[in-house]
Amino acid sequence: MEVYIFFFILGLMPVLWIFSLLTLRKWQFFFRFLWINALAVISYSTLIIFSGLSFFGHDEYGLKKVFLFLMTIGFHTIIGFTIALYYKYIMSKK
Repeated sequence: MEVYIFFFILGLMPVLWIFSLLTLRKWQFFFRFLWINALAVISYSTLIIFSGLSFFGHDEYGLKKVFLFLMTIGFHTIIGFTIALYYKYIMSKK
């Protein structure tokens, strides 16, 4: 069951990302938010891909690293989507 949830989130990532960008495009801190997120993605992508993460043990094909990378991007997208929903909720109250 967990595998299906992972692939569902993986498939929804582009949709959630585009919805988040469209929701936040009128926000005064949009470009700052975009740059901070880009730097965060670049930094943890570099850390995951190029570091010798030793807590995996033996990973002959590097699949654990690939799935960790995809899961990290997925969680990052979900957090950004949650921030966009919160912003939309705050703006609807005004």
